[in-house]
Amino acid sequence: MNDPPPTTLDELRRRGEAARRISARAVMADPAAYRELRRMAAAVVADPLDIGAYHATADAMMRLLERLCRAGAGTYFTYYHRAVDPRGEGDVRTFRALCRDMLATFAEFDHWRVTQRGLRRVK
Repeated sequence: MNDPPPTTLDELRRRGEAARRISARAVMADPAAYRELRRMAAAVVADPLDIGAYHATADAMMRLLERLCRAGAGTYFTYYHRAVDPRGEGDVRTFRALCRDMLATFAEFDHWRVTQRGLRRVK
């Protein structure tokens, strides 16, 4: 049998760390695209989205994700690019849930970015 070796927990942690680092480079290269993507995802989750506006919204989000995917394979943005694509895996029925998942992932990612840089908020 040619079964692949089982993935260990350490290997999954290593892959997760690599994905976060590559994604952080992508955000540093194009912070405006990341901010706009988060804004659009939040609008989809918070406000009603007309079925006729789905393709235009998904296409706009795909263009932003393509800009962020330039950092390389293995980013969070690569996964969402495939999932949002209305001509591929994307589906209007799961679009709002996908945006909610995207926002949760980005919140965790932003928390990681802050803890890695030792930044703190000054009031």
